Amino acid sequence: MESPRFFRKLERRLKRAQRALARKVKGSANRAKARLKVARIHEDIKHARSDWIDKQVIGILRENQAVYVEDLHVKGLARGRSAKSVHDASFGLFLTRLESKAQRTGRTFTRVGRYFPSTRMCSECRALTGPRGLEGLRVRVWKCECGAEHDRDRNAETNIRREGRRLVAAGQADT
Repeated sequence: MESPRFFRKLERRLKRAQRALARKVKGSANRAKARLKVARIHEDIKHARSDWIDKQVIGILRENQAVYVEDLHVKGLARGRSAKSVHDASFGLFLTRLESKAQRTGRTFTRVGRYFPSTRMCSECRALTGPRGLEGLRVRVWKCECGAEHDRDRNAETNIRREGRRLVAAGQADT
């Protein structure tokens, strides 16, 4: 589910329109036209992103009875090096729409806690032997002491699904 990078596609056009706006005399009719042009580009980005998110959400909910997601700290992610990409993908809006649409369609939606060690925990023996720290983010495949070899993303998916089911069974999640 690769994001089409809506902002990045129209960034050049937006930059040009904003530069033209900055050169206009304040209060002039041409400045008002230039301001509308900039606003229209922002609106195009917003509508395209919103449409794509809605289509992805509908696709996910049609295929699944239950959806378990990791509660990401989106504001924290948006402060790092990949801030523009995080904003462009619109993670927060995606999760909000997914949750509200799941409730409307009667699907189970559960957010697994932000501090749950989904990537570090071995999905076989449940030991916390996976890579840790910033250096650990580069490690994509790791081997546990129990002998199991894990792909980082698949292991996290298994752990999040298991934890989501546990939260639903314990009655700690909204269904």
